[in-house]
Amino acid sequence: MKAIIAVNELDYIGLNDSLPWRCSEDLKHFKRMTEGCTLLVGHNTSQKMPPLPGRTVIVDERDVIITDGIDWCIGGKKTYEKYAHLFTELHISRISNSSEGDTFYPDLSTLNTECLVFEYSFNENVK
Repeated sequence: MKAIIAVNELDYIGLNDSLPWRCSEDLKHFKRMTEGCTLLVGHNTSQKMPPLPGRTVIVDERDVIITDGIDWCIGGKKTYEKYAHLFTELHISRISNSSEGDTFYPDLSTLNTECLVFEYSFNENVK
């Protein structure tokens, strides 16, 4: 299973179960990476995210580890932490943004030691 996450300069990944910034280039990157795939998402995150056409979304279950047929873990924080030991790839989008959020980057101390890490940099949209 791969994972994809966006984080800003203050190490925030969320605000009210959404992103605390707007970055169209990162959203396009997310779409390119996940199109045609099965995505695993936590319950809270699933409540606020928009529909994702062309993708199958599976909502994580609290006391179960779901692995069959999952291509990508897309968050939130608790879901990343729960599944980190299974990640084969971790794709991190670094967003040039300093907005405060309410959810920090997850503790990935249990990250699979063979996991490949890819980092990308994106500028927040000018408003």
